[in-house]
Amino acid sequence: MPKRIAILVDSGSDVPQSVLEAHNNIVVVPLNITMDGHNYRDAVDITPDEFYSALMQAKTLPQTASPSPQAAKAAMNELFATGYQQILGITISSGLSITNRTFQLAAQDFAADQVTILDTKSIGIGSGIQVAYAASLICSGESFQQVIEKVTASIDKSRVYFYVPTLKYLSAGGRIGKVASLVGSVLKIKPVISCDSKGIYYPIFKARSEEKALHKLVAQVKKDCCNSAHFCLGVAHGQNPALVKKLAAELKAATGQRVDFVGEISPSLGVHTGPGLIGATILSY
Repeated sequence: MPKRIAILVDSGSDVPQSVLEAHNNIVVVPLNITMDGHNYRDAVDITPDEFYSALMQAKTLPQTASPSPQAAKAAMNELFATGYQQILGITISSGLSITNRTFQLAAQDFAADQVTILDTKSIGIGSGIQVAYAASLICSGESFQQVIEKVTASIDKSRVYFYVPTLKYLSAGGRIGKVASLVGSVLKIKPVISCDSKGIYYPIFKARSEEKALHKLVAQVKKDCCNSAHFCLGVAHGQNPALVKKLAAELKAATGQRVDFVGEISPSLGVHTGPGLIGATILSY
């Protein structure tokens, strides 16, 4: 009889709500946010809409913190107590957050065939879509090792892209990676950012307008699709539903395939990107 497999993920991975509702074997460990002296559990104590509205009024830039190893271990223990026998942990990039490290520390008290932690080297919907893929593999009856191998292979081939209206928040929060070269430009640059092979932000395109930035983003995803034998698409937004709807329509027109997942950017990521961000990801498998 197949072993019961659960998925443990951090809230920065932005697993679409539709995926969470369809799979009760996924548990999210929230990151932490401190804003104007108040502490919040990401997407638990504060919703994305509440956060972005509060961000515009915040006196100082909010701060984020990864879940503690104790919080991750408590979630693992609860899953085992519920009857799950193996846990696959999936986290945002270790190059952008210590969250993967905290999951790894929590997993040390369990055998490797009980708990395995994967680093998506991505963030937001780019990490969340890997959770959706893992959940589908588990549902299809794949073994723990097969799920690990297929998700690991997909991580290496998949990409994520973000259009950021302003670099203000990335710059102020220090999570800017190789995008730092764009800060201070006299031009009003509208960048499209991705994660490199180490999971670090870098600018893949820069444009003079939002329209041109999105056009380049769509063209890049179309190119990725042409190079992928099998793929699915996801999009997400930070309080920008009209633009993400437009992006989804343009991706469908360009690739001939509808967008499979639509999500929201979590408050813990919104701290570093600000409102208006649009993300797109292609999962190749």
